[in-house]
Amino acid sequence: MTGDANAGRAAPTARPRLALALGAAGLAIGLLGVGLAWLTHQSLASLAQSAGGRVADLGAELGQSRESLAAAQAALRTQQARIEALEAKVVELNEGRAAVEEMQRELARSADDRALADAEPLLIIANQQLQLAGNVKGALVAMQAADQRLARSDKPAVATLRRAVAADMERLRALPLVDTVGLALRLDQAIASIDTLPLVTTETPRAPAAPRPREGPAGFASIAREAWLEVKSLVRIREIAPGEAVLLAPEQAYFLRENIKLRLLAARVSLLARDEASFREDMRAAQGWLARHFDARSRPVAAAAAALRQIGESPVVIALPDINASLAAARAARERR
Repeated sequence: MTGDANAGRAAPTARPRLALALGAAGLAIGLLGVGLAWLTHQSLASLAQSAGGRVADLGAELGQSRESLAAAQAALRTQQARIEALEAKVVELNEGRAAVEEMQRELARSADDRALADAEPLLIIANQQLQLAGNVKGALVAMQAADQRLARSDKPAVATLRRAVAADMERLRALPLVDTVGLALRLDQAIASIDTLPLVTTETPRAPAAPRPREGPAGFASIAREAWLEVKSLVRIREIAPGEAVLLAPEQAYFLRENIKLRLLAARVSLLARDEASFREDMRAAQGWLARHFDARSRPVAAAAAALRQIGESPVVIALPDINASLAAARAARERR
């Protein structure tokens, strides 16, 4: 019985202790929760404050980034302009280098190559002088200049070309001389002298007879006879033979002189154009008019007629040889080079 009673008293005593323990645990848990809540609140406040500062910092950094970007863009444009200037300089330097390389190649060429390169254009010029202008002297001058340049070389190809050039020059020197410039100058002198040449005039009139002194009063018959003699001395009728020159009025004499000058000018043009048929025809016409209408007894007329005759008989056109042998030799030398 005693044991049951002790057990009954021990049970109520254990329950308050358990309740206290549970209360203390709950209080501890509550305090822990409050502490955790306060710590969480502090953490959130600190985090919010930190986030606000970070946002402000990010805004400042963003502004700085924008300024840096603008500066970088300006620097980029400056660099692009410099790059374009450098590219232009590089192009200029490349062109200059190409020119220098070309000069170096030219300087590196041998004297023989330069002689061949200089001689061929001169031979082409000589051929043009022959074929287009018929200028033998000009062709000889160009060929002599080409031969002088070729004389600096002793290559076999150059020697062959010099022989061809020498042969063509000998053929040109053997041609009869056609002094086209000299003939043209003589025609100019003849044209200038036409206005001063005297035309054919009438015979020199006889001096009228001195009137005989009257011994007495003059009669009507005597006066009429003297008047008739005066009229006959003023008017003279003569018959012109078929080959005799016709006297010209002053205005007709002017046109005659102008026509002769035009004929001589046409002959000069035909001379320079190497039109022998037209040249001969114009010279014959001018000589015929000069012999028919001008005074052949005058020394200037005789000198002009002799000059026109010599000019008309001068050679105008000759068969010109070609220099194809020299040109072919120059082309062959260039191909071998």
